[in-house]
Amino acid sequence: MSESEKNVNNEQTAPALPDLNGSVTQEVLCENGGSFADITMFPDFKLSGCFSSHMVIQRRAFAKVYGFSRHPGLKVKGIWTGAGISESETFVGNDGRFTLEFAPREAEKDPSCMIISSAYGSYVLSDILVGDVWMIGGQSNAECHLAQCMSAEPEILPEISADDNFRLFFQSQARAFDFREDCAYPRDEIIDPSWRWTRPGKYESLNFSAIGYYFAKELTRHTDVPLGMVMICAGGACLRELMPYGLSVERGYTVGANMPVGGYYNTLISPFARFPFYGQIFFQGESEGIWKEMAYSYDADLAALVEDERNTFKIDFPFYNVQLSSYREEGKQYFPHLHVVRIRQFDAVSEIKDSHLAVSMDLGSLPSDSDFAHSPHKAELGRRLALQAFAYEYDGEKAMEDPAEYESPAPVSVEKAEGGFLIKFKNTGKGLKTRPGTGSVPAGFGFVLKGEEEMRNAKAEFISPDTVFVSAFESDGEISHVCYAFFHLAYPENANVVNSFGLPLPAFRLSV
Repeated sequence: MSESEKNVNNEQTAPALPDLNGSVTQEVLCENGGSFADITMFPDFKLSGCFSSHMVIQRRAFAKVYGFSRHPGLKVKGIWTGAGISESETFVGNDGRFTLEFAPREAEKDPSCMIISSAYGSYVLSDILVGDVWMIGGQSNAECHLAQCMSAEPEILPEISADDNFRLFFQSQARAFDFREDCAYPRDEIIDPSWRWTRPGKYESLNFSAIGYYFAKELTRHTDVPLGMVMICAGGACLRELMPYGLSVERGYTVGANMPVGGYYNTLISPFARFPFYGQIFFQGESEGIWKEMAYSYDADLAALVEDERNTFKIDFPFYNVQLSSYREEGKQYFPHLHVVRIRQFDAVSEIKDSHLAVSMDLGSLPSDSDFAHSPHKAELGRRLALQAFAYEYDGEKAMEDPAEYESPAPVSVEKAEGGFLIKFKNTGKGLKTRPGTGSVPAGFGFVLKGEEEMRNAKAEFISPDTVFVSAFESDGEISHVCYAFFHLAYPENANVVNSFGLPLPAFRLSV
């Protein structure tokens, strides 16, 4: 992303607040971001770049506001308006860091203001909301900007509004990549001092993560809780670059692909290690689809990444993962093992507690789209993620009585039967069916019977609303697994089984 594309701050004039320290100056940022080698390199007084006007503070958690100073013992005061006035006071420690804590609050849609003050200056932060902060993790399809989706979804443009009940915090792979020779240690501070919280105006939204934007837009249709969306994703990122260095080495990875191992963790994730948030949505795995060995270890590596983040952030956050989409015929050349990654993403749901899977196999790039690797069809994916989050995090289950409205069908059992196998599913709604519009394609196309080495396309028949009978076109050979969409392409016509609400089956593999 070019310098001209970076977010700009829509500053508002702060209302009058009590004077904390004799005088109040306007919010300023130091000239260089990143970590400091020692306390003598710290500024006189600096609030972390994680905090700015227009930010969202996590509800029901202590609001921890932190920063840096080269003056140990310096008194720092904070005052926060809104639902009453909260005050906090602390001192800069010998390590040059300070943290103010404010008591937890419930969600607040009405903006509040905060002043953080010391003898070396003050920060005035306005237009603060209290709600739920969501991290957007992964690689390029998580980072993919809303502007890249306008060719497929132009109807969203008039709906973009700076007055929506969510806020955005942008970070980019491009800026992190500039730090690749200086990213061998976790950064304490945001690496680009121009990055800050913004309202979701047209410029800011079009340059923000598309799935992050669509997720927030859809979820705020269903809940009054304000949302804060933070990008911690990076185009091309492998899991070993999103993990801390030590964990990557522990997992057997010592060399990165685009960055040194741990590089994107150090530059884009580490600065938020003390920032309270609620949950994470995640779209990643194309990079592991390049290498067979990494594809087959994907579920274990992903589980290790999530566990490490939960331990580091000290938050047992819910994790919403995206099962990879299709990448046209070109994808087979670049990502030959994507089908394996999809299977491992399905397996990871049972390995990662409080995790969910949104299926996007049917939302990949079409032959008419300009980019095979970055599908512009992100609106429906954002909707699926948002409905899942609404159901599980905001009591939406009560409003959506049938889980099939927000969950794809999932296999619950497989058993041998005469001539084939019976697979029973949950989340089928009124029953499994063939996706409308797939013409003469056989019902249930996409099932595969797999032996130890070979795969064979299979016939499928719906024998009840929640059960499919799968049989081989040819009966010879031993069968060890029944799979669905265990192949590269996953267009709607190639994997066309959906529930009554139109949500597609995930890719999966069952032992028989």
